[in-house]
Amino acid sequence: MEFSKYKSKKQQAAIALALLGLLLIILLSARAYTNRVYKKPINYSAGGVTSYVFPGEFEKQQALWLQWPEEEYSTASDPVYPVFVEIIKALEPHERVNLIVRGKEEIAQVEDLLKANGYNGKNLYYYVIDHLSIWARDVGPIFVKDNQNRLNVVDFGFNNYGRGASQYFIDTESQIHRAVARQLNLPLVWTNLVSEGGGVESNGKGTIMLTESVALDRNPGMTKEEIEKEYKRVLGAKKVIWLKQGLAEDDLITRGHINEIARFADPHTILLAQVLPEDRYTNTTSEDSYLRMEENYNILLNSTDQYGKPFRIIRIPMPPTLYGEVDTTGKIPVRSYLNYAVTNGAVLVPTYRKPGRSEKIKAVEDQVTGIFRELFPGRKIISINAESVNLWGGGLHCITQHMPAN
Repeated sequence: MEFSKYKSKKQQAAIALALLGLLLIILLSARAYTNRVYKKPINYSAGGVTSYVFPGEFEKQQALWLQWPEEEYSTASDPVYPVFVEIIKALEPHERVNLIVRGKEEIAQVEDLLKANGYNGKNLYYYVIDHLSIWARDVGPIFVKDNQNRLNVVDFGFNNYGRGASQYFIDTESQIHRAVARQLNLPLVWTNLVSEGGGVESNGKGTIMLTESVALDRNPGMTKEEIEKEYKRVLGAKKVIWLKQGLAEDDLITRGHINEIARFADPHTILLAQVLPEDRYTNTTSEDSYLRMEENYNILLNSTDQYGKPFRIIRIPMPPTLYGEVDTTGKIPVRSYLNYAVTNGAVLVPTYRKPGRSEKIKAVEDQVTGIFRELFPGRKIISINAESVNLWGGGLHCITQHMPAN
């Protein structure tokens, strides 16, 4: 009898232990399920997946995002922080700037630096988010509007442009857009695509442009059709224009981002880079880029928008005579007038004028400025020297990210 009673207690303990284990499994499963739900496409409509719109950069904005450069970018022989200072100062009368920093100590440092450079504005706001790069266009939030005109952030993957990198770097850069969405209380739109903002251009009406060299490289497990279908789902695109390759000098950096070569100035106008004929045979890089841009030109001549209408195509010359100038590693930096940034009241355009360079650069830049004034009436055209950013592989557009107005 005593043995039977003892056995019963033992059984009860075993049952209690089993129930505790079962409860733990349920809790862990619930947590995992919650994470999976968080990663699923957000659905606000009763009848299916929410539809999205990817606004054009030339449309009304509420802010421009920047990521303040960490020490690596500012201790080099050509520091990039002066470019950030110039952007913040230039945009003060035109648009709010949201600056991503790494902590309160960095905020104090930035404020002191800005004050020393004559900035006492009130249109700059800080967001504390860990980051390692300056490329807000690529790793910052890509904003879309849902069918209720609310902003969402697309949860694109990031793999350091298909190049090797530490997992720490990739993890840190991959969380920036999510942190912005969390701080702004915006929902995420899940996708399995790896994509950077510099790799996609939108006309705001349902047409996007990509380069095959980038989109296929980032998503080797997907077909071209699968990639296109997913872009259409998360960006609301109705038409995808596939250009072949970007600039040859961009091959080792991004493998050919679209924002260096082809931009929508409005829903009907495409600006396309052109290596000037006199620069074509400067070296193998200029020859390769020339041929690629002419191939892309022929593609665009035969392309139409979401309604089947042809585009107005304007050729924008690459900075002339600079294919003979290399960086300290012997490589030709990516220099392009198409790496510009549009804001509400101003367009930030790169300039390459400086003492000792050909007078032809001035003549070409006067031509380019005239084109921008025609295309963006009512906006101030502001020239900014961003060659220090070029040496890191990007430009003005690459270090900015526009946030559409609600």
